[in-house]
Amino acid sequence: MALDGQGLILLTYLVDKLPQIAPGRPQGYVGYKQVHEDLGLALEGRTYGESLQVQGLNSLAEWTADLSLPAITGLIIDRDPQKMRPGPGYFTLFGQRDEDYPWWESEIRKAKGFDWAPFIANKPLPVAPPANDLSEPPGRMETTVSRIIRDSLLSRRIKQLHGYKCQLCQHSIKLPNGLGYAEAHHLQPLGSPHDGPDIEGNVICLCPNCHVELDYGIRSLRMEDITIVPGHVIDERFIRYHNEKCVGR
Repeated sequence: MALDGQGLILLTYLVDKLPQIAPGRPQGYVGYKQVHEDLGLALEGRTYGESLQVQGLNSLAEWTADLSLPAITGLIIDRDPQKMRPGPGYFTLFGQRDEDYPWWESEIRKAKGFDWAPFIANKPLPVAPPANDLSEPPGRMETTVSRIIRDSLLSRRIKQLHGYKCQLCQHSIKLPNGLGYAEAHHLQPLGSPHDGPDIEGNVICLCPNCHVELDYGIRSLRMEDITIVPGHVIDERFIRYHNEKCVGR
């Protein structure tokens, strides 16, 4: 079975958490509510646990079980002090008795040592080799660089929701390793003088060509020309900002 977009977002989120996780110490695991807050998910259901089940948790758990992968969804627990463990469905899905804590710890340990890279599109692009046609090494000077630290998890989530397909031209890029590639663009740019917010409604998923056109103010935008998918809503005020402040400037 293939992992859906919401399951992939949740998998990427959990893989990012693994380095800080100590197997067998659920105090450091994440709760259902925390996952909603970190990923910007709406509450869909009576509880955060029910809500997360339909927003990636069930599909991810079933996918790992189907492929016999480490049961990484055990990182998500009910943080009630009297529980501090996954729901019973976590154990039964994998054919384990409820509250089989040694098995649970073993699966988290396996998840930490497992190479998840082939399944998530968060590998950095390869760095180009240095030019070899210089007869002399270049001079060096010390500089100070100031840059905006972007919310990489938000950008990655938007790109995954769109399947790494451009929202303007629908072009998709496949890297040699089979992973998708796209770029996240802030319609109201971050940093001075625009000071745009790093929020979902201000981000659009683009191919490199369309990204350059928007960066340089070459084209204006209309909402009807932008492909929309469930889970990602672009705020029209940022479309207006792009057209009024960025185009032709």
